[in-house]
Amino acid sequence: MATDKLQQLYVVTTANEVIKYLANGQEQYRFSNNILGALTHVDATDPFNLLLYYFDYQTVVLLDRTLNKTAEYKLTNAGFAQVRTVGTSNDGAIWVYDEAAFRLYKIDRQAKILHESPDLSLLLGQAPQPTQLLARDNWVYMSDPQLGILVFDNFGQYAKTLDIKGVSQFQIIDNRLVFREGAQLQITDLQSFQYGTMALPEAAVNAAQVLVHKNRLYIRNQVGIIVQTF
Repeated sequence: MATDKLQQLYVVTTANEVIKYLANGQEQYRFSNNILGALTHVDATDPFNLLLYYFDYQTVVLLDRTLNKTAEYKLTNAGFAQVRTVGTSNDGAIWVYDEAAFRLYKIDRQAKILHESPDLSLLLGQAPQPTQLLARDNWVYMSDPQLGILVFDNFGQYAKTLDIKGVSQFQIIDNRLVFREGAQLQITDLQSFQYGTMALPEAAVNAAQVLVHKNRLYIRNQVGIIVQTF
C-alpha cells in the first residue's frame, strides 16, 4: 500500500490490481496489468503522477489521478542493466539505482539520463544493495540495511550516510525519518538529529506494512488494511 499527500490510499491486491481509495475510504479507481509480472513498488509522491514498478520486466508505468496509463517504458531498453529501486523526483522525473553500474540516475519520462552519481562501490568501499528510494525536499534517500540511509542531492551527488542500519522501509515526513522497529515507530529529526518513538497498537506489531500520514496510521496485516486516527 501507499498513501499520497491528499491522504488517498493505494492498495495492491493479490491479483496484482491497484485500487485507489479517497481519504474517506470510498473506492475511486482501479488499474491492472497482467503481462508485466508482479507489481513490486508503488510511489505516490505525486498523486497526479503515480509510479508503478514491475521488477521482473524492469518496467516503469506512470498513471494519472484516474489511474489511466500515461507512460510505460522498459529500463533495459534505455541501457540500464539491473534496477531494483525506483522513486519519483520532486520535479516529475524519476530516480533509479542500477545495481550493475553502482550508480544512482535521474531520468526523464523518456528514460534519458539527466544526472548521475559517481560509482558508489568505489566511493563507499562496497556496493550498496538498496531496498527503497525516496525523494523529498531536494534530497534523495536510499536505504541499505547494511550501510544505513544514503543521502544524495537533487543532482545525484552523494552527500552523507545516516548511521541508521537495518531499515528496509521508511518514510520522510516533515523532515523526519520514520520507520518501524518492533512495536514502535522510530522518528529521527533530520535537522537536529533528535530521536523519538511512538508506540504502535497491537494490530501493527506483526503487520506486513505500517504507514503514518498526518493523524492517520495505516496498518496492513493478515486481516486486511486498518486505518486508525490519533
